[in-house]
Amino acid sequence: MSSDKKPVLYESDEAASLQTVTGWVSRTGHFWGQDEHMARYDGSTHRTCSQNPAHGVVETRGWCRMCRDERMDAKFAAMPRRAYDGELVAVFDGDTYFFDAEAIADWLADNDIKPEDARLVFCKPNMASEIDPNEHFSDDLPEDGEVSDRLMAAFDALNAAIREEPPLSWCPGEEAVILPPDFLEPSK
Repeated sequence: MSSDKKPVLYESDEAASLQTVTGWVSRTGHFWGQDEHMARYDGSTHRTCSQNPAHGVVETRGWCRMCRDERMDAKFAAMPRRAYDGELVAVFDGDTYFFDAEAIADWLADNDIKPEDARLVFCKPNMASEIDPNEHFSDDLPEDGEVSDRLMAAFDALNAAIREEPPLSWCPGEEAVILPPDFLEPSK
């Protein structure tokens, strides 16, 4: 205890006093002080769409499905386009992948989608990442330390193998697929 400060005992009137405060309290009983927005957010279950009130009411802790659909429509419309060439493709904003034209044709037929209305994107590969041993072991190495030459050689061999590996997986890319209008017609 510092000698220049007077001690304040727990029992003393100086330690605490009863005060009356005013502030926003949510329906759930949480006190938010002057933050009306947070009190209303905490106490509500639904709200009017903040981006477009014409969309109506949405869950407070959710998102407006119509706003999301509009954003995704705009994103797809802005994508560069390329004619289908047999590459791996996926449904835009979905988790359905197609490895060949026959699978695409089956999906179009099963879902009654015209080729020109299909929202497909070319896929991009997810490659294994090379490993930098000095970064990987940074928490274990002394400051400005590096792994041994022997360990570095082992990582160099591992990284060479990683570079030669095919993709680990695929994910939807940022380029839309153009299917020809006659995509579903039998080839001659």
